[in-house]
Amino acid sequence: MRKLLFFILIFTASLQAEEKQLSRSNMSGHVFVVSEWLPKENCEEELWKHFKKLMALTLENESGCIRAHATRQIAHPGAPGKTQYTIVLLQEYVDLHAFDIHCKSDYVANYFKKYLEDEETSLVKEWRCRLFSEED
Repeated sequence: MRKLLFFILIFTASLQAEEKQLSRSNMSGHVFVVSEWLPKENCEEELWKHFKKLMALTLENESGCIRAHATRQIAHPGAPGKTQYTIVLLQEYVDLHAFDIHCKSDYVANYFKKYLEDEETSLVKEWRCRLFSEED
């Protein structure tokens, strides 16, 4: 009985290791997006609400989007650095094509027109976006 239990434990551990390896290899080609946003004065809360809504729409409507989070920096002694950008969007897509689909979606295009490009309704003072990959 002990030998059988030992075999089951070893077999289960082996399967879990294989599953993790497959999961890692399937991540190949994923695109990670970090966009940082500095709201105009007195616009942070409104911008925050719009980004929370935009990230929810992204997750809901885009099958190529794995993760989409609106975040704010928190203070911690182990991470003393600080940035001027008060809102950071963190996203993960299955590939570059999925990110392109995101950028061309109506809700993203409309958001950019209204809250970035239109001087009268813009909420953003400054922003930047960077893409990352695990590829060599």
